[in-house]
Amino acid sequence: MASDTQDKLDSLYQHIQAVILSRQHPVTGLFPASTSINNHGNYTDAWVRDNVYSIQAVWALYLAYKRASNPQKRAHELEFACVKMMRGLLFAMMRQSHKVEKFKHSLDPKDALHAKYDTKTGLEAVADDAWGHLQIDATSFYLLMLAQMTKAGSKIIFSREEFNFVQNLIYYISRTYRTPDYGIWERGNKVNNGKAEINASSVGMAKAAMEAMDGLNLFGNNGPEWAVVHSFADAVARAGSVLQSLLPKESRSKEVDSAILSIIGFPAFAVNDEHLARRTRKEILSKLGGEYGCKRFLLDGHQSELEDQSRIYYEYSELINFEHIESEWPLFFTYLYIDRLFARDWESANFYRHKLESLMVEKDGQMLLPELYYVPQENILAEKENPGSQKRLPNDNLPLVWAQSLFLVGKMLDEELITTTDLDPLGLHRIQYRPNKVTTSMVILAQNDKVKQKLIHAGCLCQTLDEIAPIKAISADQLVDTYRHLGASETLGLSGRPNRALNSLATSQAFSINDESYLCLSWIQNGGKDYRKIDPTLFQAHIRNELKIIADHWYYQANAVFTLLIDDAMSEMKGSEALFEFIRLLQKREHEAFRVIPQSAKNAFKSGNRRSIDINTFQQQPLSHTLLSQHTPWPLSDKPKPYDSATLKTDATEVLLARLSQQPELNEAVECLMELGARRALNHTLPNLAANAEPSSTTTVTKVLHKVYLQALLKEEWRSARLLYSLILKPSTDLATYIADITVRQRLLVIGETPETETDIRSPLHQDVILDVLRQASSYPLALVLCHELIAIAGTLIKVNSDFFAGVRTIRIHNLAVLCARQLDPDSTESVFETLAKVAPNTLYEMLKTVLQQKHSEYAHVASNLRYHHTTEAQSTIKDVDWFDWRAEQGMITKLPESMLLQLWDSLSHGTHIVFGDAQSNTSLDCKRALSSMTPGEDTFALLIESLTSDIHPSWYKSLIFEGLYAFIQFCQQHKHCKFTQAINLPVLVSQAALDHANQYQTEHDKDTPVEAVLDEFAQITPNKVNQYLRWAVSKFHSRQHQHISS
Repeated sequence: MASDTQDKLDSLYQHIQAVILSRQHPVTGLFPASTSINNHGNYTDAWVRDNVYSIQAVWALYLAYKRASNPQKRAHELEFACVKMMRGLLFAMMRQSHKVEKFKHSLDPKDALHAKYDTKTGLEAVADDAWGHLQIDATSFYLLMLAQMTKAGSKIIFSREEFNFVQNLIYYISRTYRTPDYGIWERGNKVNNGKAEINASSVGMAKAAMEAMDGLNLFGNNGPEWAVVHSFADAVARAGSVLQSLLPKESRSKEVDSAILSIIGFPAFAVNDEHLARRTRKEILSKLGGEYGCKRFLLDGHQSELEDQSRIYYEYSELINFEHIESEWPLFFTYLYIDRLFARDWESANFYRHKLESLMVEKDGQMLLPELYYVPQENILAEKENPGSQKRLPNDNLPLVWAQSLFLVGKMLDEELITTTDLDPLGLHRIQYRPNKVTTSMVILAQNDKVKQKLIHAGCLCQTLDEIAPIKAISADQLVDTYRHLGASETLGLSGRPNRALNSLATSQAFSINDESYLCLSWIQNGGKDYRKIDPTLFQAHIRNELKIIADHWYYQANAVFTLLIDDAMSEMKGSEALFEFIRLLQKREHEAFRVIPQSAKNAFKSGNRRSIDINTFQQQPLSHTLLSQHTPWPLSDKPKPYDSATLKTDATEVLLARLSQQPELNEAVECLMELGARRALNHTLPNLAANAEPSSTTTVTKVLHKVYLQALLKEEWRSARLLYSLILKPSTDLATYIADITVRQRLLVIGETPETETDIRSPLHQDVILDVLRQASSYPLALVLCHELIAIAGTLIKVNSDFFAGVRTIRIHNLAVLCARQLDPDSTESVFETLAKVAPNTLYEMLKTVLQQKHSEYAHVASNLRYHHTTEAQSTIKDVDWFDWRAEQGMITKLPESMLLQLWDSLSHGTHIVFGDAQSNTSLDCKRALSSMTPGEDTFALLIESLTSDIHPSWYKSLIFEGLYAFIQFCQQHKHCKFTQAINLPVLVSQAALDHANQYQTEHDKDTPVEAVLDEFAQITPNKVNQYLRWAVSKFHSRQHQHISS
């Protein structure tokens, strides 16, 4: 047996020496992607991705020799070949540390690390703007392999500066979930026009890398604490959520891509939902699988005989030419081979091994895997007519070392020369689908003894800030400031972590900072002066949400530590008793949804997941700076005083200051402060006119503002509190987080009250930019503050109740405000924001949650009824529904579910154009262009429909247009061979259906009724009736066309 193993190892060694190691440059340690230079490019450069994949077989053979007690003493040679390559790439990237520093702040593709380097020197091979360098999957795969090799015992990082650089690479990839890149195929959008996309394969590889590196000591198990890498579990969780929303798609333009095989199995094991992983694998095999491998993605023209090699991009109209003749890559069978071996599915693994061996081409006595197989020119027509029927030929790039290397890894696994644990010492494959049983240590802190006594009286276990000494409490913002120094290197020109929010998972840990112990308050207590943070009822909802997020995404073995501080202001609020009772029930473990244990700060620090940070500069500010503390209230009158609101606008600033000093009533004080804020006079000093006023030298308008703001909160005067908060409002990492949570899930966020003032937010924004955008889109202070609040609620709900947003691709904040106001008072004549300003934050939160829940269930109910053409009236009628209002509300939250889009796609072949808006607007869908440049499941098609319908107003009319579209789809489904030679004009069809309805029920006298009134009446009947008239209109339109053609 030993001799047999040695023979196998020797044969593999000779093959790997000849095919892989012979290419390694003796100085840099880098590998060229290929020795080939042909009309598709120069492959002699060292691509980061190809290098790390090429070394996989060498690494696996090292592990095999090590396992077999190192016969012939080859293990060290093989290990050092891997280390040399990894350090060669490290040096190449470290020379571009200035790019890492720029990119982690800008996310600009021009600032990205290069995707390939000169093999002989490790220097830049092409200019910044001459290549799609931003390929985050490549950098992430390097980090993943660095983690696996380090865990296996190899030493790759040698110095503190190298550690600092690697720590900065974590910052570099940590926002992959929101960063469009050029992806594994270096082309971005499938037409290769330079437009980057968020790619699932990049997001998944970054997720795996961050998780693998988190808590790893780069100097080995006995290394110093400063050499431990800090990843951020919130970034991992966000990447996981984005993967969940993307898969089985790769990106907006690619509905499926074989690159995803690298993240659902080896090497990343990044998808934790087993059902989703299986579904994605099945989708790849059904749509991309072939006899010679898998296609990269649908309509891929790369190296096909029809590709125009004189240009690097495609025209949209030519993509259809590549249908069914996309090149097939044996590479993807190697992923499937290894994947099946990890799954212990021996039969499937054997199938892929034989497949791969049959696809090999002999060269110089070696059996090699070519890059791809293509359809020769003479077979193209036959292949298009009968896909899979024609013989394909290998291209000249032999071997694709990446593919050859992975095949050899699979072969070593298959022949039991190595184990899955050898290949994955971090155990990513073992925990991929294993749910983590999360225990959360809950620490309740009281600001002072007075608050503590209230909590104890309510039955809550708690400690004061003083009692937890020597442990101290810090805020999430203070922790953010601490991390700004981690990884900083003056030599390399690197700072630490950018000044961005730390969220649920990062703040639920214990910290040892410069050998002192700290617990971090939950990030939901950031911005202590935010009125939403001291609404006790809303605070309960936030606690529930946070505990759910921790339970869903925590991946550490030690406990999470959830630390809350109850301050003076919150303990005085109405509803604080219910909050304290909720905390008591959590501590008594009477909430079955959460595994919460109450602990003292000392015990939580011991049992919690602990982070050690060693930095030169750390100054802890007292928490009192961030709290709304109870202090001497500003003297206000409890009796209503008559005052002329209009004169405030014209009063001199000195008069306003005097009025504030003369015990005004709350509303008058608020108006004075708002006017002084508008005049930028918040730093002015008040005259000392009131007998009990504080000394004028210390009493500025800002100080009065904070006192009056707190008094408004304690009195639950929410409109006044919101107005004053508009003067306190500052750029917030919290709001940046909420916007990121919305946009990374491929939703467009629209703010503004009218089409003219609307601003689109398509991707996360920096906190400083967000406030400026909100101010520009808001007409007055209440609109600004409530827009801010509604974004926060939407950002929270999309994380914890993502089903509410199923099929919704555009979230219009003003529409959400209108729907909430209607729920509160359908007949109100005051402005939407005035109506909402009076309600408590928790009331607004519950209202929006209810609105979204209702719209989701109502849409599902009506849509399911319309699927059946013979539905009875009783089935489609919801009791007491005002159908006009229903359509007005449905039109404010447009849903484009996947099932409806697929049905629409199937209907495109029946027509030439579909017109959604009026003749003056550019709202016509070119059916032929869509069919030739897109595929049915890609998001680009959904976004096209969204853009064509986004400006249809009013909202009830927009609903009718979609009902007309559905009637057209139904007609095409019933008449499989029908053709529309003229454009399907939906506004005309809707108007015709409305007139048909009017003609059926109106008298002769009513026949002159304007079309607008006819449409208004039409919108008031049930969806089932509307559907009947619309299908009749479509049928008549089709018949008229044929009559016209016949005549």
